[in-house]
Amino acid sequence: MATDDVPVSNHLTLREGVFQYVRRVPEDLRDAFPFARVQRSLRTRDKRAARADALALDEVWDDHFAEARRRKGLSPGPDGPAALVAEGWTWPDWQALASWFGASLAEEDWRARLGSTSGAALTAERDLSRLPWRDPAVVREHIARGRALREGTVTDYAEARLPFVQGYVRRLGVSLTRTDPDLERFMAACLTAELAYLDVFQMREARRGGLDHLHPDAVDGPWKHAASRPGSHPEPQARPTTIDSEVCRSLADCRAKWVENRTKTKKQARPDYLREMDRTVAAFEAHAGVGDIGLIRRRHLLAYRDHLDTATAYKTATINKKVGFISGLMATAANAGWIETGLGPDLYLEVPEDEDRREPYGDTELATIFAHPVFTQGKRLTAVKACGELQFWLPLIACLHGMISSEILQIGPDTVGPHPDHPDMLCFNVTNAGERALKTLARRRWVPVRRELIDLGLPALVAAAKQEGRKSLWSAMEAQAGDVTRVSGYFSSFWAVFSRGELGLTTEGTSLYSFRHGFQDRLGSAGYGGEIKKALMGHAESGMTGRYGTKKKPRAVNVVELNEAIQRLPWPFLTAVRGEARPTGLRIAGPGAAVAPA
Repeated sequence: MATDDVPVSNHLTLREGVFQYVRRVPEDLRDAFPFARVQRSLRTRDKRAARADALALDEVWDDHFAEARRRKGLSPGPDGPAALVAEGWTWPDWQALASWFGASLAEEDWRARLGSTSGAALTAERDLSRLPWRDPAVVREHIARGRALREGTVTDYAEARLPFVQGYVRRLGVSLTRTDPDLERFMAACLTAELAYLDVFQMREARRGGLDHLHPDAVDGPWKHAASRPGSHPEPQARPTTIDSEVCRSLADCRAKWVENRTKTKKQARPDYLREMDRTVAAFEAHAGVGDIGLIRRRHLLAYRDHLDTATAYKTATINKKVGFISGLMATAANAGWIETGLGPDLYLEVPEDEDRREPYGDTELATIFAHPVFTQGKRLTAVKACGELQFWLPLIACLHGMISSEILQIGPDTVGPHPDHPDMLCFNVTNAGERALKTLARRRWVPVRRELIDLGLPALVAAAKQEGRKSLWSAMEAQAGDVTRVSGYFSSFWAVFSRGELGLTTEGTSLYSFRHGFQDRLGSAGYGGEIKKALMGHAESGMTGRYGTKKKPRAVNVVELNEAIQRLPWPFLTAVRGEARPTGLRIAGPGAAVAPA
């Protein structure tokens, strides 16, 4: 083969006929880069050219990672281990290094338990029942890791765990390279060592032993001989000076690149999200006084963040979202090769523990809300932020169905209709069809409509929207060109003033989201379990369960049971609620179910 004389980079891959360079950021440097992997198209279909380009990029990124380690103090220096060259090592040397790696894993786990270990577990009789357990999250991670390592191949392990292993052996001054002839066999030995450690971990968790592990210092290897040689430490390398320089690109260019990347991966770039991003970019550039991304520094974003924190009324989560716009765009620039690195970690404010603590509305508060003339006399407030008919429908749907405001705002005439398997049952179809946006994949679901909404005029709204060819049921959404973020902001602002001012509800932690919390509490009080709650509220499956089963459409659930739950929940205030005139010609079918006429 003509290309066999060109060395192969393990970071070379073929996608749709074009070669790509894809390389993970080492685990010990994840906090030094704003991305988890390097990905760059080599823009060639020629294998020989791609190999040469990938090897050149290997050298470039080796240098980047080495510099990042020097900045973090991870590189060998005058006070650290000697830098070792593995060239000339025999297999026993590699085998010793793998044994040291396994011993280090076992030692770290033992040190994590040691502080809580009772003396009774250390006596000659060894009362193993006194061994401490690790945190449940750590145990789950170890179980999952053991399952993955046992099912995978040595090649899988080498690809996924090489950065992890490198992070350990670098403590000895050893740098692994993919050109080492014994690397694959060494990684197989590391896999064996890690599986042996996981067995020790399980023994400790089961309190059956695992105390007599080999200490890593007891493993003899070339690193010990290198440490004994005088003058074996490398000279410390100077840290390069960062020089501000223009690259003739702006955050607007990064935004365009971000959209391009989203489009290629078949992900949404919602217009309302982009508008919010654009407003944040304009505000940041005005505050920082820089427009070229080559001149934007970490200090600029930190100053903008602190300005938002001290000079605006934004909550911490909102400030962090705006910071995320800028840092994300700079990360996009770094991934595109326009700048060397992004703005780094630790940019966000810590969210106060009580800032996002929401409380549900209780029965007394619900009675107060739904006794207002908006809900009992057909009154409609005319302020723009009251959003027309939404002031009646949004709180009602949120309360009776547990849907969040963004889901309710995106209801259209195409998402209210009979369930496909139960045509006599009217449902809200919470979906991402028609360019709708959902918070998570699990939120796609069918939610049976409470029968009182049919009597209150929901089918009439649907019929009117269909007749007028509207995408949304709501006039406010039509007026704002379907901008969910803007309408949601309007209504949240209206509700904060309305609920506290006109209704006198001052309970700390209540908001529009309190309807959803109250719905969940009401389900629990009525005796419905987790499956019904997840299905109605769009909660994801937890743990490994969520990784399997249906992904492209709502999970298969018994919608009859969901309908029963929706219809049976007690809401005393409903008897007094009055809405639009009742539509004629409705056909009621079955207990608590209805459909509009064809």
